[in-house]
Amino acid sequence: MNNIEIKKYENGSKLICQEIESANYVAFAIHVSVGAGDECESEYGLAHFLEHLFFKSTKEMSTQQLATSLESLGARINAQTNDVKTVYHFHCLKENFERCVEIYSQMFEGGLFDEEEIEKEKSVVLEEIKRAKDSPLHVAYMNAFRELMGGTRFGHDVLGLPEVISNVTREEILSFKERNYTPNRIIFSVCGNIRFEEAEKIVEKHFKNTLNKKFEERPNVPQVVIKPKKNYVLEVQDRNQAQIYILFKSIAANDPLRFSVHLFQDILGGGLSSRLFTELREKRGLVYSTWAECYSCLEFGILGIYAGTSPNNVGLAIENIKAVLKELAMHGVTEQELIKAKNNLKSSKVYAQDSKIQIAKLNAAKFAIFGEIPSLKQEFEMIESVALEDVNKVAKQLYFEKDFVVSVVGKGIEEAELKKF
Repeated sequence: MNNIEIKKYENGSKLICQEIESANYVAFAIHVSVGAGDECESEYGLAHFLEHLFFKSTKEMSTQQLATSLESLGARINAQTNDVKTVYHFHCLKENFERCVEIYSQMFEGGLFDEEEIEKEKSVVLEEIKRAKDSPLHVAYMNAFRELMGGTRFGHDVLGLPEVISNVTREEILSFKERNYTPNRIIFSVCGNIRFEEAEKIVEKHFKNTLNKKFEERPNVPQVVIKPKKNYVLEVQDRNQAQIYILFKSIAANDPLRFSVHLFQDILGGGLSSRLFTELREKRGLVYSTWAECYSCLEFGILGIYAGTSPNNVGLAIENIKAVLKELAMHGVTEQELIKAKNNLKSSKVYAQDSKIQIAKLNAAKFAIFGEIPSLKQEFEMIESVALEDVNKVAKQLYFEKDFVVSVVGKGIEEAELKKF
């Protein structure tokens, strides 16, 4: 039986524990509701840089000792940063859980932020930024994202700006952490063969500084208003293939239509039988790869379409993408497509249950958004309640959406080709 218990602390921190008796290990995640959207222009990249520095030396151990200690315990460690959150996590055998939590607490609460290590890690992050810029797919996406979100606090790459990373000081990093890593934005999430009482005892023992820390409430941040300055972005690169990314304003994660958007995304470009794949690849042979994706948080939502094609076929590919969207908007999806999409969405949620670290991360993310954790049964009921007219409403909204950006990276392409959308 999978039990979820939640404890809220006076300072706003939360502890979530999902006990799964059949699990062979325990997963742990520290979900911090801090991401690129919390950075001002002079701080672009600090949320992600802080994630890197989490794994550096502490008052108790050097960087090498930390890595050796965790790996000697068989722990698998990692972290991710996006626009709205940073998540630090590990999973390990039950008998090593408390020691791994203790080490993570030392990293989270007792990082030294050594000047020499900060300088070394700057080089690492700068290399990461260079690698991203060498990916035309990433460039196509980020060009669209910057234009779509440019008027908001989210309109920049999570990786940051090279000039910011190169020149940031230790004091600025510590100031960013102190200002943003407030207790009310921290969720500890545990999943595996461990009872809530045991997880509670271990977390409270090793994270007592965080759980006892007081803070002042931050003022409300302004609402996100998406309004791109231009709808078309072309970057010339000498590549054999052109990368096309089209991003649309969509809905936030707590919108009643959120499952309708996910189902529409699957029908549009979620697999080998999707509309985009069938039209662009199977019927016309224009692309090797095409898909649709959606992303949402409390502040905003985005639906994206990707296609890679020859530079001389960019206009034709864009025309066909628009034709697919028009067909869906004018004539709607079929009952069979909706059934297939519902099965795919439910299956993806079931498959995610195979990973205890995924469960730990998802539980924290859901609680951060909804203030509760819907059960799998509840989510299935919400998915099944979506009607054809709900998905067709999303199709119409998307086709007539004016807040979109078409981004292309490639060579020998005229901007007029982009405007065929």
